[in-house]
Amino acid sequence: MNFQEEFVEFISIQGIPFIREGLFFYFPENGVAIRLVPLQGFKLPEREKGVIYLYEDRWMTGGPYIKERILAHLGRFRRIFARKCVIRRIDAVTAAAFLGCHHSYGSAKAKYKYGMFLGEELVAVSLFSSPRTIPREIGGSRLPLRSYEWVRYASLSGSRISGGMSRMLARFAADTVPDEVMTYADLEWSDGAVYARMGFHEAGLREAVTFWVNPATFVRERTPDNGGFMISNFGSLKYLKQFIKPQ
Repeated sequence: MNFQEEFVEFISIQGIPFIREGLFFYFPENGVAIRLVPLQGFKLPEREKGVIYLYEDRWMTGGPYIKERILAHLGRFRRIFARKCVIRRIDAVTAAAFLGCHHSYGSAKAKYKYGMFLGEELVAVSLFSSPRTIPREIGGSRLPLRSYEWVRYASLSGSRISGGMSRMLARFAADTVPDEVMTYADLEWSDGAVYARMGFHEAGLREAVTFWVNPATFVRERTPDNGGFMISNFGSLKYLKQFIKPQ
């Protein structure tokens, strides 16, 4: 079976009704739209607001994680309430193991690593960077702000944590008292609405990146040294939340 056939079989087995037009799938039960992006003859589609773009290499390498993430978007998920969880600092090994299973891009280097636990079960992880000093215009004055990046957030595959991101950010802010926090929304999966609800505002666009996908491993590489399919993503929206108040 090819990519499209595998996706149709997966959705059909789940018993989720859908309307299909070529590579575009609409799920009327919850208003979700997914567009498949094959590697063969790749052409970056025009981005449509609210649409999830599922690239073939993500499908081939994502294993259970990618299927559970799709099902979560389609309303098939385990609901967890953040108020019933506790947040504590975790080590790099624990963070990397969790993110390797539950985040599209795996782990990353970061100074601050937090885990959210439901009892003894680790259900979400956040990573935050060390601070950088960045000058900003605040209330008519140019001030040097301590700016941190929210590098990663991932919850347990197949789950949704109500209030999880807000509580993670609040814990980090209580620990470090940042002037501002910056993060990115991956436009393959999201338009960043969750950040807007948390008080972030759009602050720019990180340009699309070109990759070469090895046809044997489906791994994205940044150079064409091993040949393969040339693809590009949609880039990311930058979001910024400032905690400092104008004087």
